[in-house]
Amino acid sequence: MNYKPTAKRDLMGIFSRRALILGGTGVGALTAIGGRLVYLQTQDFVDKEYTRAAESNRYDARPIVPRRGVIYDRFGVELAITSPDYRVSIRPEDAKDGVEETIRKVAAYVGLSEAAIQRRLRDVRSKRKFDDVLIKNGLTWDEFAAVNVRLPDLPGVIVEVGQQRFYPYTAAFAHPIGYVQKANQREIDRVEQEDRLAAGLGPKALPGERFESARARYLRHPDVRVGKAGLEASLENELRGEPGVALVEVNAMGRAVGEDLREAKAPKQGAPIITTIDADLQRYAMERMSGESAACVVMDIWDGDLIILGSSPGFDPNQFVNGISGPAFKALNEDPYKPLFHKCVTGAYHPGSTFKLVTGAAVVEAGVDPTWRVNCPGFFPFGGRNFHCWKKGGHGSVDLHDAIKHSCDVYFYQASLRAGPQRIADVARMMGLGQKYDIGVPAVLAGIIPDPPWWRKIGKGEWTPGLTLNSAIGQGDIVSTPLELAVMTSRFANGGLGVVPRLVREGGEPRAVVEPKKLAISEMARKLVLSGMNGVSNEPGGTAYAKSRMALVRDPVSGRVIDAEGAPPGAAEVQIAGKTGTAQVRVITAAERLRGVKRNEDLDWELRDHALFVCYGPVDAPRYACAIVVEHGGGGSAVAAPIARDVMRAVLLADPSARKALTIAALEKQDRQPA
Repeated sequence: MNYKPTAKRDLMGIFSRRALILGGTGVGALTAIGGRLVYLQTQDFVDKEYTRAAESNRYDARPIVPRRGVIYDRFGVELAITSPDYRVSIRPEDAKDGVEETIRKVAAYVGLSEAAIQRRLRDVRSKRKFDDVLIKNGLTWDEFAAVNVRLPDLPGVIVEVGQQRFYPYTAAFAHPIGYVQKANQREIDRVEQEDRLAAGLGPKALPGERFESARARYLRHPDVRVGKAGLEASLENELRGEPGVALVEVNAMGRAVGEDLREAKAPKQGAPIITTIDADLQRYAMERMSGESAACVVMDIWDGDLIILGSSPGFDPNQFVNGISGPAFKALNEDPYKPLFHKCVTGAYHPGSTFKLVTGAAVVEAGVDPTWRVNCPGFFPFGGRNFHCWKKGGHGSVDLHDAIKHSCDVYFYQASLRAGPQRIADVARMMGLGQKYDIGVPAVLAGIIPDPPWWRKIGKGEWTPGLTLNSAIGQGDIVSTPLELAVMTSRFANGGLGVVPRLVREGGEPRAVVEPKKLAISEMARKLVLSGMNGVSNEPGGTAYAKSRMALVRDPVSGRVIDAEGAPPGAAEVQIAGKTGTAQVRVITAAERLRGVKRNEDLDWELRDHALFVCYGPVDAPRYACAIVVEHGGGGSAVAAPIARDVMRAVLLADPSARKALTIAALEKQDRQPA
């Protein structure tokens, strides 16, 4: 009998085949999934890759900001420290009265401007509703207390005590120590881009990409500040310390729900820095320069320690820590006395007659007899014009000693032609001018010492004798900084050793102490220059004779410098030796003379000459050199010399180099002692 399949049998056959296919597919899929799970479990068992990924989603590694390293003076006085920062923030999701209304209430207690309120509202809109948003930091205690006492009526408001940089002596150390500020967005973007490139990513984030720069996140922390000027900037790596890490447990939305204290890493405080500055003497110098636009550098002539590095007027660096206001910054920036300008290292001035020390040494090095005399009638005719001396009637017959003592321009005009421009320039550089000294602060300037090769290099053609005459008296194209002038004076006073200045005694990266080398200057040249400086300050007729008396004597028993008042019998006077200088800013024109403008004092302040004075002391046992520049101060003998005298008097009485300085080892010993 022939078999004929029915429709039912056909349907069952089709179903069986489909069931077999679907079942096989299901089994295959389950097998693949199971195999993948086994692989992942095995792989994770070996290197914990997926466990770590899950943990990274569960925990948020948040930075803990370390305390910034303390900056000390040479004896342990704290010049830059970390202090409490009182601040107020808002958590938007808890602000029951509304975010804007709550911020405005707080603003009334802490003095927030309308522009600042709008910035805070923009910050809130850019964050998640459970993220804390800073309203204001750097609160005074009264502001902090005013908000704190009203917290029950300010839901969502949080008051905290963080940390911030603080400068106890405000303007006195603003230039050498500098200041810190929040990192700006440009700095944060640069760090983030560097980290993206290091991770093999493009410079900009792609949609859906998950990447966060740990360094950029750290810079956004409300407690983080970075050095922007002075030692704070140049020693940023040493001072900032090492951040700690807190592992905060978060949910899928990123909201903090706990913290794993076992995995927390404590921060490491930044390294201490011990400077060469004497805090008391620095403060005195700044007070003595009060009311002037001036610079004062005092340097140990043997080891290069900068005892004083004062630029007046100063400014309060605490204004910058939490962001200086626009009007306050504008006032500082537009002040004609330039308080933001570090005049000691960035101020470029004609050295004026202080440069005659170099010209005098170059003349002796050229073989000119120091007893050679020149007649000064008040001018020197050369090249079809008269080169004038500062003394209209002239100085008469002078030799090298007299020329330095009386600051006779005519002598140095004629002597410079014998020495030649190249020899003068070579001696100037050897004695420390035209050099850039890395003392640890940014923007240190190197002065300019012109010579024939330099003149050709800048495209001016061949050097002419008239240029030599201008250079001989510290005018023309010569410029120097007060720091360079202090170095020059030190090298003359210390026996011709090439001492270099330093601002950091100890701390941070190890700094090699370089033993100064003997310079190729003859003893005769050096001693003749010192003799002339002594004449300036201590011989009748010297340009600073009336301004150099310090009323100090040396105790015949202890050998210490003491006040002359009540001194024992036999105590010898302690003296300084110096050189005055006046750097011309502009020449009074014939038209101005017709209008009655005949003296420097008749000009507007910004057109007057700069006053300079360099000196060393004590004369009988040299230890310190000083350089003073008073911008638009007029004559060096009238304005700069009295400041230098008073500052050197304070320095010699204190004698900081003779006292034991603080060391890192002593600080570490203090830290190890039980409280």
